[in-house]
Order: sequence, then structure tokens, then C-alpha cells
Amino acid sequence: MSNPPAGVVAAVLAGGRGQRMGGGDGAQAGGIGVVKGMLVVEGQRIIDRQLAVLRPRFAEVIVAANDPGPWAGLGVRVVADRARGGIGPIAGLDAVLAALPDQAGAVVCVASDMPFLAPPLLDRLRDGAPGAAALVPRLGGRAEPLLARYARSIAPLVAEQIAAGRNALVDLLARLEVTWIDEPELRALDPELRSIANVNTRADLARLDPKPGT
Repeated sequence: MSNPPAGVVAAVLAGGRGQRMGGGDGAQAGGIGVVKGMLVVEGQRIIDRQLAVLRPRFAEVIVAANDPGPWAGLGVRVVADRARGGIGPIAGLDAVLAALPDQAGAVVCVASDMPFLAPPLLDRLRDGAPGAAALVPRLGGRAEPLLARYARSIAPLVAEQIAAGRNALVDLLARLEVTWIDEPELRALDPELRSIANVNTRADLARLDPKPGT
């Protein structure tokens, strides 16, 4: 796609502490910092795999992260959380919504530890149900809020949720008119459902990137 539409941008939510990996994005645990987007899967860093499919589809890719250092040189705009206290991905969503360019009415968010984003699913998230407050995959009744599109118009509600201490994205979704991408459509777009695979633990990394002989 030579000229991606300007009305929807993409954002990589990279503010997670990654504690189960032994560190985190911009965090330290046991003296070891782990920026999950920089982990290598199938010979490529996760962020490079993501940018390869996001850039042809979106006019801009934003990274939500409190430490801009790891993302330097990638040609992306990095925005820090406005809300403090390690409250989770909702802080990244809040930061991204506040940083949207004037022409953008929505953002497709992906977690920084998802290596296998399916292009057809990204296209659906970008283009589907354009008037929806949120467009969210759902598998087995479970929402996937870290691979979803959110409208700019929900920014005040996001801020309200944060102020109330209700920081789970599923709590936010409960207050929105969500358009769901349920399993039949999800499998049509991504038959193996690899898009929703993420690297939360070292075991996840080993499973998604098995080494010869293992």
C-alpha cells in the first residue's frame, strides 16, 4: 500500500514491566532489563517484525514507552505515559490518544511482544466498523484489548477510568459500544491465530522461537 490512509494510525504499547521475563520495558528486575520488543523471534527483533507489517498500512507508527532509548533509530515517535504509577497498558493508550495527529480519528494498538501480526487482521482493524468506539478481537469470549482499534473520542473516558483507579482495559471495554471480531471471522483473517500469541515469559519465547534440537 503506497499511501496508507491518514485517519487511523498504529501504536505499539511498550510500557509493560515484563516482570515474568526478568525485567521490563524501561524497568529493572534483578539487575536485568528486558525490553520485550527487542527480543528476537525467528531471527528478527519483535519490533522489526511489527514495523514491517505496520508501516505499509498506517501513515504513522507511534511507540508508547517511558524510556525512549531502546527505540532510537527506528524512525518512530515515542510518547511517554501521562499517568504515573505503573498502572498498565491503559496508560499507554491514554498517552497515544493524546498524541494522535490532527487528522487521525482512531488508533490500532498492538502489544510490543506480539511477533506474528497478520496483515489481513491489521487491515480489518484499520478499516472495519469505522464508527465504532472500539473494534476488538474476541476468542472464546475473551477480549484481546492489546490488539484492537480505539477511537479518539474515547480519550475522556480513558482518563476517567484512570482517575477512578479502574485500570484494566476490560473494564474500559465494558463501558464502550464495542464491535467484536469473533472467532469465525478472526480465523478467516488469521487461521492459526498467531497474531494473538505474545511473549510474556521465557517459556513463551522458547515456544515461539524453538531452537534446533529442542
